[in-house]
Amino acid sequence: MRPRGILTLAMAAQVVVTAAALFASYAVSGPGFSIAQVAALIASAAVAVVLVRLCTRAIETSEDRRAATQSAELAQARSDSAQMMQAVIKTALDAFIQIDDSGAVLEWSFQAEALTGWTRQEALGSDVVDLLVAEPLRDGFRQRMARLVPELSGAPAGIRFELTLVHRNGDRILAEASSTVLRLGGRVIVNTFVRDITRKRAAEEQLVQSQKMEAVGQLTGGIAHEFNNMLTVITGTIEILADAVRDNPPLATITKLISEAADRGAALTSSLLSFARKQALQPAEIDVNQLLEELAKLLLATFDKKIEIVTRLDRNVWLAYADRGQLSSALLNLAINARDAMLDGGRLTLTTRNVVFGVREAVAVGAGYAGDYVEIEIADDGSGIPQAILERIFDPFFSTKEVGKGTGLGLSMVFGFVKQSGGGIKVASEEGRGTIFTLYLPKAEVSALRPTGYDDRKIVGGKETVLCVEDDRDVRHYVTVQLEGLGYKVIPAANATEALAIAAEGTPFDLLFTDIVMAGGMNGRELAEQMVAARPSLRVLFTSGYAYDSLHTQGRATMSAPLLRKPYRKAELARMLRRCLDTAVDSAGDAIPTPYSVQADVEAFLRRQAAEDDATRSRK
Repeated sequence: MRPRGILTLAMAAQVVVTAAALFASYAVSGPGFSIAQVAALIASAAVAVVLVRLCTRAIETSEDRRAATQSAELAQARSDSAQMMQAVIKTALDAFIQIDDSGAVLEWSFQAEALTGWTRQEALGSDVVDLLVAEPLRDGFRQRMARLVPELSGAPAGIRFELTLVHRNGDRILAEASSTVLRLGGRVIVNTFVRDITRKRAAEEQLVQSQKMEAVGQLTGGIAHEFNNMLTVITGTIEILADAVRDNPPLATITKLISEAADRGAALTSSLLSFARKQALQPAEIDVNQLLEELAKLLLATFDKKIEIVTRLDRNVWLAYADRGQLSSALLNLAINARDAMLDGGRLTLTTRNVVFGVREAVAVGAGYAGDYVEIEIADDGSGIPQAILERIFDPFFSTKEVGKGTGLGLSMVFGFVKQSGGGIKVASEEGRGTIFTLYLPKAEVSALRPTGYDDRKIVGGKETVLCVEDDRDVRHYVTVQLEGLGYKVIPAANATEALAIAAEGTPFDLLFTDIVMAGGMNGRELAEQMVAARPSLRVLFTSGYAYDSLHTQGRATMSAPLLRKPYRKAELARMLRRCLDTAVDSAGDAIPTPYSVQADVEAFLRRQAAEDDATRSRK
């Protein structure tokens, strides 16, 4: 019963007792004030005292029970709160570290053990700075902590900051920390949640690097395309001049110099397009072990004997799907860079293995998708790459070599080729301890058709009619002259609109020879699609100095159309035209399969044998 109820009951009882005593005294002695009334009052007072004591004890008992209940509830609440806090700390994704104002560890969660390598028993009572900060930085970190505690006291929401921690094994960890201060009496406690953001920061940096490379690639790809148009005219017309002045040695020498300079320009633009991932590749199945064995033989014959060539090839490695020529150039580039890093000799190791990537692994190396890849590793123990320039090594024209000893396009070409092939690349290097480049190429899934052999020495023309579509006036004029020189009848068109108008008039032609990237509302691929839809048996030959879009967005009707890359020579033009015109097709325009002939290979072998026999007889 509550105290108010007890008091009310006691007062009612006192009134009843007093009334009964007075009534009894009047009944015995009659009216008036006598000894009986005094006795009645004394008895009433005694009862009142007893009731007061009883009420007091009842109230005290009730208060004690209430206080005990409240105390138990408070203790339970504190226990529940502590258990809830421990549950939050244990299940949190971030590590929890609690220290006092001197830096001594008071609490160390399971996640903190996983993050730092230090167990809870080892951490409790230890100085947090000694555990997590590199020795040269500890004094400065303690000074920062001394300033941080007052700042936290004035910031109820706490402070978030980044710092670099050291794992127990010596690895550095980039971390994000959120700290708050709790004051218990005169004691200051700092609660901190710590999150490892090393991978997150690496992913952000990779994204920024990728965006930078993409922007630079767009610029270099556009420049290379325009240069290829100019070089197409230069390399083609110089052949005409060379034929005209071949009986004049001084002029013939000059034309040769011009031709060689044009070839160097073509190689330069090819490297730029490789970096920009806009080079037209010809991927096929590649036995990377065979390719590396050939490379090792070449390196053994050309490198200094102080450099040891070691191959560690997995004999069960898959076939890769990539452009063989571009891959050979990329591997040779990396090998030469390794040689230049080992001036005093060393070891160059070539390794292959199969790898299977999940999504995270594929993203980590910049590969196109999760799946099966062939890994090629080129490792040296040379001078290594300084960390300050490691992020710039794939930039075009960036080079640490002396002026005149490198273009700075080697690694950018490797980067572009691997990325365009759908693979990935990573580099690990430490100054003074060597460098490891690792390439990841997609596993070959479908066998490629073996191309028909051609005799490069023969320039064969024809009498067919060619519709030539080219938006660059100089290139169009040059191609027209070359085609007419090969015996073809040429119908020139400046863009897709003119070409469609010519076709609409019913003008007959046997082959559409079109540039892919053209000004106007329709590119060469779309033009070919529209024309082939109306003429299924029409032969198509594409040309471009910037062919990335054409190869990745081709429609089904022109999927088998070959590509002639700019700049090209007259012999390449003639050969590609005959490849298109001589291929048998049915009424639907599909190629008719023909048995593979070894005749071209036999003739080439006999020519080499004859040349070797002539050389042997001349030495005798």
